Amino acid sequence: MNKGSEWRKWNFHVHTKGTNKNDQFTSATMQDFFYTFFKGAFDNQISAIGITDYFSIDRYLETVEYRAEIDKKVDSTGKKLFTVKEVEFIKNIFLFPNVELRMLPSTDKGRLINIHCLFNPNYVADLENDFFSHIENQDNAKMNRYGITSYGKSLDSSIVEEHKQYEKGIDNFVIDLGSLKKLLQTNKKFKENTLLIVSNSSQDGASAIQKHYDLFENENGNLDGLRQSIYYVSDGIFSANPKDIKYFLGKRLEGTQGYNEQTYKKEIKEVIEKRGSLKPCIVGCDAHTEKDLFKKFTWVKADPNFEGLRQIIFEPAQRVSLSNEEPYKKDSKNIIEEVKIISNDKTFTDKSLFFNDSLNVIIGGKSSGKSILLYNIARTLFQDNNEHSLLKIFNPDTKKEEYKYEFGPDFDFIVKLKSGVTQSIKRKKEDSSILSGIKYIPQNYLSELAERKFKKSNELNKLVRDLILEDPKSNAEYDYFLTRLKQNDKFRESLINNYFNIINDITELKQKLIIIGNKEALHKNVSNINEEMKKLKDEAGFSGEENDRFDELKQSDKLLKLQHSNIEKDLRRIRDFNAELTGNINELISKKNLFISSIQDEEIKSNYSTKYLSLDSVANTLDEINKDIVRSDKGLLINDSIIKNKIDSIEQSIAKNTKDLEPFNLKAEIRLKIDTFQKSQSEDEEKLNNISNLENEIKIKEKALETEFNKIFELYKSNFDEYTSVISKLENRINSLEDENLQIKGVPKFNFNKFKENFIGISNSTYKSYDKYNLFGLDNTSNTEILKLIEEKKDIFNRIVTNDYKLRKQTSPSQAVKDLLYDNYFDYWEVSSNSDTLYKMSAGKASFIILKLIIGLSKSDAPILIDQPEDNLDNRSITTELIEYLKSKKQERQIILVTHNPNIVVNADAENIMIAHQYGQNANEAIEEFRFDYINGALENSFDLIPDSKNILESMGIREHIADIVEGGKDAFLTREKKYRFH
Repeated sequence: MNKGSEWRKWNFHVHTKGTNKNDQFTSATMQDFFYTFFKGAFDNQISAIGITDYFSIDRYLETVEYRAEIDKKVDSTGKKLFTVKEVEFIKNIFLFPNVELRMLPSTDKGRLINIHCLFNPNYVADLENDFFSHIENQDNAKMNRYGITSYGKSLDSSIVEEHKQYEKGIDNFVIDLGSLKKLLQTNKKFKENTLLIVSNSSQDGASAIQKHYDLFENENGNLDGLRQSIYYVSDGIFSANPKDIKYFLGKRLEGTQGYNEQTYKKEIKEVIEKRGSLKPCIVGCDAHTEKDLFKKFTWVKADPNFEGLRQIIFEPAQRVSLSNEEPYKKDSKNIIEEVKIISNDKTFTDKSLFFNDSLNVIIGGKSSGKSILLYNIARTLFQDNNEHSLLKIFNPDTKKEEYKYEFGPDFDFIVKLKSGVTQSIKRKKEDSSILSGIKYIPQNYLSELAERKFKKSNELNKLVRDLILEDPKSNAEYDYFLTRLKQNDKFRESLINNYFNIINDITELKQKLIIIGNKEALHKNVSNINEEMKKLKDEAGFSGEENDRFDELKQSDKLLKLQHSNIEKDLRRIRDFNAELTGNINELISKKNLFISSIQDEEIKSNYSTKYLSLDSVANTLDEINKDIVRSDKGLLINDSIIKNKIDSIEQSIAKNTKDLEPFNLKAEIRLKIDTFQKSQSEDEEKLNNISNLENEIKIKEKALETEFNKIFELYKSNFDEYTSVISKLENRINSLEDENLQIKGVPKFNFNKFKENFIGISNSTYKSYDKYNLFGLDNTSNTEILKLIEEKKDIFNRIVTNDYKLRKQTSPSQAVKDLLYDNYFDYWEVSSNSDTLYKMSAGKASFIILKLIIGLSKSDAPILIDQPEDNLDNRSITTELIEYLKSKKQERQIILVTHNPNIVVNADAENIMIAHQYGQNANEAIEEFRFDYINGALENSFDLIPDSKNILESMGIREHIADIVEGGKDAFLTREKKYRFH
């Protein structure tokens, strides 16, 4: 499962039994030691080991020899010492020689400086000639075994045993920096196959020449130049000191007040000038006893080989970590680990393709299958239909949006996540994606968004908003905001409906007034009847007392009947309102029950079930009210209630009045006339009473109309306030997205274009009633202009109601008002960089800012798929900002990127490079099994072209493919390797 450069444990500094100095190993035999040694390497999962000794590689050769026969090692009973799994792991451990040298001058502690030479195992055969027989000490003794032995003998002629002479020589052998520098300058092969790592210990390291690195700023005299020379020849530092790590990466001031990108660049420049290059800090266990084996290690992100090792000097910050746990480890459920293409017609390779957790780049010639591979990953994993639009193109023949690539019914594409879950491109539409939240940026998508006509588009604004809402808390806040808007919209529509219902009610009431009659004439009639009645009573001979009593009874009877009539009207009002309210409350109770059942926590459910019981209580109350107004078949109220009691009381009083009037028996003709006058008078007074009630009701409804009008516009304004509020509540999330080169500002705005398009469409084009209003001529507005906008809408509202604003015939006034007050507000997210707003930028710069929004600032942990971003960006953006963003964000998210730009591949230090190839692109290639094929590996995978290879992909290393396919590939490698190294 080749996934390119991966994090592995490396131990750079391990001594073995028989080491030339300070051998404290207690194993009885070398066989016993190596059993302990390799078991420990397996148990600790150490993938690379620097076998260390002073001035010698003999221990390294012994280790390699033992490892070569490890599958044959048995105990005294003949049982194999190592399991199959252990053997497989151990045989893949990268063993390399680490020769530890002692170098003049001595430190202020009186100790020599330790410098380590890490060698390419492939160079071991040349070391005797190029290194050991070439380096001499201060007395011109060569550093090979013969030279060291002879040197020991010269120091003490009394020593006769050769191994004792050798030990004496080792104890006293010291080289000087000049001889090592000369070798590096004169022997290119030596330099290419060696890494020099200097100890930075205050006891025996370069910093010990003057206490520690934090005194670098105060260096003076010869020691400054000497230490600078030591650091200049070194490729790395043996140190776990956090201050050393930050200093040699140019980050000593990181985290201090005022630290910024300029500070960082300045510090990098100073480190390179003073120390020759940025340098990785690494560690090893430096074991001299069995118990110390593999207690310390370094995480290195590289193939376990010497080319992989060399990468740490080019990417010291990205490739090395001294943490206990694997660095930047991502959740396996968010990692695409493997894809497999099912193509029965052999169009595509049938082998699995593997992806790294970090940055994967897909390169290849034109039409080699790069974009096809990325596209099918996106199509397999996308779930949202809106996202599918990125996968489709418009077909002019069918005039429909269709998938960009189709390969027939037998084609299938399988994506497997690191968690082990798989998904097919043939999955059912209703099946959810196994990896939601991925970002897919097709070719030219950025430039299309960045084009001037798109810069203020809803699509771009939605992109920014979606980015903001990737934060769960912000998303929940925004969802609640949308809920409030929907409630406001529903309430506003209800208020508008009620407003026009009130208008209809007023119209009907006024019509009833006209039908009832003239108020003044009715009053005159009543007055005339009173005069006639008085004459009739005089004619009947009523005494003064009888006359008063008669009038009193008649007036009481009239008032009781009027009261009875009003109660009957109240009863009908109660009946109608209670019926409407019962329907509404039953709907609310249904919603309440559904809501309560959706609550997961039982304790919370119980609590709020109790609190919402008041709704059920209201329903019970309405049932009780319905009982108050139930009538029998004869029209009588059945149940006791305040209404029944009042009606019964009034009817009893009327009956009593009727009985009390019996003594006043008049002559038949006079009584008949009085009854006729009384009937006419009662009818007129009833009409006057109705007129009074209607006038009063009209006043109430006109007041209600004014109240509803104010409510409607208060609610309309509150929608704008909701946008202002939610933007304020998202401020923390917005601030978390910003950096010194990118700012996001939320502004509530009004969509004039949409409003004009809709409202002018329902306006009468002949009259053009809208011409007098500013809001039909504006394209944008600020917060301060919203109130002016609302005032104009109030005026239009009133003109619509009075039919002064001319509408199309098919548009009702109520619908026109709803369209007038439709929520055309929106939350606009203004993006700027260095005070330059997005819509004013060049297309290339805007494209990068959009890409930065998608990649650099997204909080999602899902992978990012990008197809040739360089097509949309200028060269400066690619070589600086984009590369830095990729290097930063690949630590947080998996990135799979198609590119033909060498700087992205090499300088972004892609962990996994996938080479795409289509058969027929190379004139000299042999016939191959598949039309589209792929191979992948790390940048450090390197070997020259094999001339007679029959498979173009396997004919050279990944590095050579990059140089061959991508124009400027070799230059990109040279640029990277020189970037931080000037010696």
